[in-house]
Amino acid sequence: MYEGEQTLLVTRPTRLLSFGFYVLFVILLGAAVAFILDLVPVPEGIIVPFLGWTLETTAAAVLGTLSLLVFLYAELRRASTRYVITDNKVVREEGILNKRTAMVPYSHLERVDITQSFLQRILRIGTVVVDTGDDSISIDMVPKPKEIQAILSQRMGRRGYPQQAGPQNR
Repeated sequence: MYEGEQTLLVTRPTRLLSFGFYVLFVILLGAAVAFILDLVPVPEGIIVPFLGWTLETTAAAVLGTLSLLVFLYAELRRASTRYVITDNKVVREEGILNKRTAMVPYSHLERVDITQSFLQRILRIGTVVVDTGDDSISIDMVPKPKEIQAILSQRMGRRGYPQQAGPQNR
């Protein structure tokens, strides 16, 4: 950020960004519970040699572990994505170990569009697409996309850093 630059909005995507992963989590967890409660027919007396567990216990442990990993991936995917709107630019940051940052100054904005399904309109979430003509940044699955579109549309084409004194870390 530059000296005098103000942050207008910092947001993250909603959990619907990883909806498919949450569905997979519930299915895997349900299958693990089904094995634990003996709802799945399994031949009796089969012991997994290197663990010493029954086949049912092993299947439940594997499915439970997979469901936990899927859930953690979905949460990390959401938590590692951040959108920052300042009075001069739009920034999308992604990643935990490998960071990816995309930035578009308002002077390069050409269009700001919203994409929403019927369900997303009911839930008041959507994707805001910031278009520069050459490239675009998607601000995925955010709450109140119309407010974000209004903030960006008001500043479209504006030259940034009118009182620029340079970066703060001089």
